[in-house]
Amino acid sequence: MRNTTGRFFYPDGKKMAPTESIAIFLAGTKAADIPAEVMTQAKRNVIDTLGVAIGGSRAAVARPLAQVYRAAKQGEAFLWDGSGRATALDAACVNGTFAHALDFDDGGVALTPMHPSSPVLPAVWALCEQRKGSGHDALAAYVLGLEVECKIVAAISLAHYDHGWHATGVLGALGAAAGASWLLQLPVERVRTALGIAASMTGGLRANFGTMTKPLHAGLAARNGLTAALLAEAGWSADQNILETKKGFFQVFGCGEVDELNLGKPFHFSSPGVSIKRFPTCSATHHCIEAMTALKQEHGLDADQLENIDCSVHAVSYQALRKNPEVTSAEQARFSLHFALAMVLLEGSVELKHFSPQTFSRLDVRALMQKVRVGIHPELQSLESKKQAFGQVDVCLKDGRRLSNRAVQVRGRAPLALEDSEVDAKFSGCVEPILGNEQTQELLVALHGLESQPELHRLLPSAFKHANGSINQQ
Repeated sequence: MRNTTGRFFYPDGKKMAPTESIAIFLAGTKAADIPAEVMTQAKRNVIDTLGVAIGGSRAAVARPLAQVYRAAKQGEAFLWDGSGRATALDAACVNGTFAHALDFDDGGVALTPMHPSSPVLPAVWALCEQRKGSGHDALAAYVLGLEVECKIVAAISLAHYDHGWHATGVLGALGAAAGASWLLQLPVERVRTALGIAASMTGGLRANFGTMTKPLHAGLAARNGLTAALLAEAGWSADQNILETKKGFFQVFGCGEVDELNLGKPFHFSSPGVSIKRFPTCSATHHCIEAMTALKQEHGLDADQLENIDCSVHAVSYQALRKNPEVTSAEQARFSLHFALAMVLLEGSVELKHFSPQTFSRLDVRALMQKVRVGIHPELQSLESKKQAFGQVDVCLKDGRRLSNRAVQVRGRAPLALEDSEVDAKFSGCVEPILGNEQTQELLVALHGLESQPELHRLLPSAFKHANGSINQQ
């Protein structure tokens, strides 16, 4: 039962364990229970995620994915590169990988860094297409999947991430399973089963950052979460208390003690919110990009003036960043502060168009990257200090002057949310090279009315068909 605070308790007043509280929350929540403002905010992140996924469908991961997951004219769900259809499980994996391929997808606002939408949205979208659900169904399932995922992320210890687990791959499967379980209208015990199955299908190692395998973590999490919910629906069995039991999820993955999740009170989309990226690079680079941009604008800095640049970040952020000042691929460049700051100084910004072999081979870029040094700030060495993380850039000029700036906020993260127009512009920038201007804008209008789309399975195939005339809408 639920008391007036929104927390779950047994009749004797004892708090419910997390696995059961999640199951009761999902089984007992109707779409109408989700506040309208939460649905509105969620649509912005759906637009953002679909945009970066369609853009990511032309990244280097696309060709090998197409060789393994072959598109067909008919199938349960649509592939977001426009190549055709596949089973719902394969579509969830491929589309989840696309969504994370550019490292431009959203982030949760919690100590543990992760990308919440790239595992959840592809899973519930593929299932909704398979079951001929509506846009409103998909949006509600997405909200609830992210709610479970982000509340778990906010409740666990940062030590889990510090140990080397990629939270997107590990926790994303639980969010995908949660959203899919809600769409399937699973009862409490089968939601617990789905979580139990998903917990044994999680993984993702941070050592693979800077390679194609990092975005695959999101794709596998989407597929695994969906698989878990479908198996639970079919009568599979799993531990009913998998999160908190001895040798269960929280203990094995080093998550620490987990107290109340406070599901839906308020929804994570309301507070603290789900961030939307402005830069197509790892989040660990963003504070220093903000700091360098401010210095360039304030002092009119030119690359020829610079002797060297020192960047200081949090210890956990430092772990994610590339240490070698050379980059030869887009995957490496997304984790390179050397590259990001070179782009700010030489081009005034960090944009998708910069992640090309032509840019990596430019002599001015390579020379400037050699002048950038990255380290851990003395104030940001402990896990606890992650709560006050910042990025500091110290610049030494050839004329002897020293300039410094510390960025404590990043636009796109609470409380500095992006405007709707900025999210739409980002979507257009990612999608127009593939669909063209007219069809991109038509798709954007449709997504703004997602909750009114009666047949989700027609939405994206129609957009691609009208763009290139090659997609089957069966």
